[in-house]
Amino acid sequence: MKPDFSYYSCFKRILCLLLCFFLLAGCSDFTGEEEAEDDNTARLAILDKETEAGERENIISMTMRSPKTLNPLLNEDVTVDKVLKLIYEPLFNISEEQSVIPNLAASYSISDDGLVMRVTLKDGLKWQNGEDITAEDAAYSLDTIRAASDEAIYKYVLTNISDYYMEDGLTLVIVYDEVYSAGVYNLCFPVIPKYYYGDDTLPTVGSGPYSIESYDTRQYNLTAADGVNGTPSIEGVKVLISPDYDTDYNAFNQGITDVLDTSSAGWYSYFADKECTKAIYSTNNFEYLGFNNNLDMFKNQAVKQAVAYCIDREEIISGIYMNNLEDSLTPVNPAAYMSSSESTASYDYNTDEALAVLWNSGLSPYNYSFKILVNEDNPERVETANVIAESLNLIGMNVTADPRPYEEYAALIEADDFEVFLGGTSLRCGFDLRPLLLSSASYSGTNYVNYSDSTMDTLLTAEAEAIGEEAVKEALREVERYISVQLPLIGIGFKTGVVMTSSDIKGMTIPYISNCFVNAARWSIG
Repeated sequence: MKPDFSYYSCFKRILCLLLCFFLLAGCSDFTGEEEAEDDNTARLAILDKETEAGERENIISMTMRSPKTLNPLLNEDVTVDKVLKLIYEPLFNISEEQSVIPNLAASYSISDDGLVMRVTLKDGLKWQNGEDITAEDAAYSLDTIRAASDEAIYKYVLTNISDYYMEDGLTLVIVYDEVYSAGVYNLCFPVIPKYYYGDDTLPTVGSGPYSIESYDTRQYNLTAADGVNGTPSIEGVKVLISPDYDTDYNAFNQGITDVLDTSSAGWYSYFADKECTKAIYSTNNFEYLGFNNNLDMFKNQAVKQAVAYCIDREEIISGIYMNNLEDSLTPVNPAAYMSSSESTASYDYNTDEALAVLWNSGLSPYNYSFKILVNEDNPERVETANVIAESLNLIGMNVTADPRPYEEYAALIEADDFEVFLGGTSLRCGFDLRPLLLSSASYSGTNYVNYSDSTMDTLLTAEAEAIGEEAVKEALREVERYISVQLPLIGIGFKTGVVMTSSDIKGMTIPYISNCFVNAARWSIG
């Protein structure tokens, strides 16, 4: 699980506008340069959202990257995955509070030893062509994932799975090679039919509210279908092929598209004047301050605690992230029902307390000098690094922000050539924090803070191997508490995501963390 250090800037307006006009030209016969300056003309020329009589068509539009495949289990692109979930329903969903919600599945059970899971599918489910959905389809889907590239989005599903098979028409048996408390969280993959032809030139058969009617290199046209969760009232979805996130932003801001999902911290100011419906939800995109725990200066816990007291969270979260970040000291999302953040140590902003922690440990702040490495293309992180540096300098340390181009920034972190960095990672649901902090992962490309601690290893392993919800929750509480005291890293918070739709689209509810368009079958125009 590599931290997501990349960042797509939302503010390169000139470039975005040019790219947006490129998108417009690619999706219609509209080619006049002078007409491109008229946004209203462009909107009508490209999308045909309104008929000649002035009535809106019963369709919506969104964007995605050009797909390499229409098989959701072989796909490697997040934007394509979101659209394909309108066609293929997952076995389970994960709600915003990170509870597991059966979808194609009716229920699941785990053996007493924690090594075998039985998943029972709902009876009577049908593919869009009327064929039964069975456990054989679910097993075939796992076969497809096993054959997928390592870059495929759902490759993680097979973690710790040693075997799987169809026990009967509605029962899938999964065997694990070790107890794995996060196992069911990994079963949120789209299920495809056993007879999936694997030929992307042919129509696909799914179980969701839409099916693919037609497509070319410029756009995909989806049409309403009889899905397992109902038939949508919106008759179609136009999916425009967009080159990047900047173009996605501009297309939505200008009314070219109707739907946009983003977790970029800059969305609030970018769309401040946009009339639209917003559904904000919690994500697992964790922003944190990472220490190089190999360095002698950070082997003393008091130094890291002093740094924690010098982080003005209110200024950072409200002033920099515009409240689009949920405060969290640890890498356990406070929105999750399993979170026990009330049991953690707290470090309210207090420079006097920071000094007291150092002096009481026989340490002088004047002996500490370091740089906070940050990628310069991420304005929120750069500003956050400056705010933290200023506070640390107030107590006598010598700290500066060190903005670098992304490639250089990432290379320095990979090479352990840093003192402190501001970064982020997209955590898997399921609360398994071993990839982030387990000692054995110190040099495997996941534990970027180089933390090694036998007690932490014991706690992390106990949580990952706990059997039963209460046992997992209790073990996770101990992990959170220990992280908050030892501070191998200092969490800033979890980004929030937002699904925005045109103001005339009704029926929006809070998205699921595993599926931002989970209730699309219930959307309507009016």
